[in-house]
Amino acid sequence: MKINSISSASNSLLKKVRSLQQRSGREEHGLFLLEGPKLFIEAKSKGVPIEDVIVSSSYLNAGFSANESINVDEVTVVDDKLFRDLITTSTPCGIVSIGKIKSHSLSDCLKGTKTLIAVAESVQDPGNLGTMIRAALAFGATGLVATAGSVDAFNPKVVRSAMGALFKLPVIVGIKMEELVRRLKEENVKIVALEPTAEKPFWELELNQSLAFLFGNEGNGLTSQAAQLADESVTIPMSGDTESLNVAVSSGVVLFECARQRSAAKR
Repeated sequence: MKINSISSASNSLLKKVRSLQQRSGREEHGLFLLEGPKLFIEAKSKGVPIEDVIVSSSYLNAGFSANESINVDEVTVVDDKLFRDLITTSTPCGIVSIGKIKSHSLSDCLKGTKTLIAVAESVQDPGNLGTMIRAALAFGATGLVATAGSVDAFNPKVVRSAMGALFKLPVIVGIKMEELVRRLKEENVKIVALEPTAEKPFWELELNQSLAFLFGNEGNGLTSQAAQLADESVTIPMSGDTESLNVAVSSGVVLFECARQRSAAKR
């Protein structure tokens, strides 16, 4: 294994790594950050192209050689102080790598009657979007769409929260709601809005069909435009004085029931 050493914060590679902490940098380079050994190993195992691997000097001395799952031909080492500026976590993870963003199109999410798409409208919290991606993969969704105004799916916090699901599930970002709805309707995908004021429980839908569920912003829910564009509105019935559920929890509840009913239909 070849080991390169960098001692200057103005080095071009380190500048590029720091730029990937921002959406503009990720969009400019088509790259994103993988912080920590677990995400690196997961990404590599799923075929994500890795451009560079940077480790802190202490990790190289103590942890790198001990982790047999990390198999690379070349690494760059920096001192611990420089390394802290390369990551977004408060706890040093020892290793950060650069992955190439794989772009998906909506057609990647379309699987005929098996189509099941989770749509996040202007979801702002990285933890929520990451959890939605995990739930979508876990419960058999064919893709997730984060509409324009949502947090970037390759934000480092989203990447960590998704815990590898981002490397396995088609995720579309930045599309406007009206364009998304138009294209889904062209493909005969039924569009369903999750609305707390709706009367019909979501589980009364025929869930074994081509579906896209719209989940709204954390504070404001779905916009009136999105609700009006949907073919139908449904709700998640709740007991007691609960007014609403977290958007990530809501997506998990709905997608789990879809998986359960679809599985039952095969028996």
